[in-house]
Amino acid sequence: MPFRLPPDLVLDPERGFRIYEGVVAPDWTDRNGHMNVVYYRRAFDQATQHMLSRIGLWDNDNDNGSTFALEDHVTYQHELHPGRAFFVTYQLLDFSEKLVHAFLRLFGEPESEGGEPVLAATCEHIGVYVDMRTRRSAVMPAEYCALLEEISRRLEGLPEPSEKGRVIGIRRRSPSKPVPRRIPVGV
Repeated sequence: MPFRLPPDLVLDPERGFRIYEGVVAPDWTDRNGHMNVVYYRRAFDQATQHMLSRIGLWDNDNDNGSTFALEDHVTYQHELHPGRAFFVTYQLLDFSEKLVHAFLRLFGEPESEGGEPVLAATCEHIGVYVDMRTRRSAVMPAEYCALLEEISRRLEGLPEPSEKGRVIGIRRRSPSKPVPRRIPVGV
C-alpha cells in the first residue's frame, strides 16, 4: 500500500486537516457530568490512528515500519457533554528523518445553527518512526518523508497554535514573593 494523501481529506485553513469525528457517548462521562479526560485522550489516539491508516502508514506491512508515541501534552479547555458531536483536526508542525511533531485539536460541533465550533482540547504530539523488526527508531522511507513534505506544503500559512510548547506549572502573580508550601504530616 503506497503512502498517499487521501483526496477527500478536508483542509480547514484555520484549523488543519479534519481527520476524525464522533459523538460523546453517555458512558464517556465522569461524576462531573462531562466527558472524562481519558476519552479526550482516546479521541486523540483514534484520530491519530485513523489519519495514519488513511495515509497508508498504519496498515502498511510492506516496509515493516510503524510509529510510536514519545510524548503528548494535552490541554483541556471546554466541557463536552453526552450526545455532543465533535471533530479532531491535525496540523503537522515539523518532521525529521525519524520524528513527527504534530498538533491536534478537538472541537465540539456548534450548539446552534451558524455557531462556531468550540475548542475543547488540544494535543501536542511527538512520534517516532520504528522498524518493527528491531523495535528501534529508524529512518522513514523516502515515500513517507515525501508525503510529510506534501502535508507540510498543504498546511503552509496555518497559524502556529498558541498552545504549542506550553510548559506545565503554576504561574505565580509575583515572582519576588515566594509562596509558603504546607505539606501535611504523613504524606
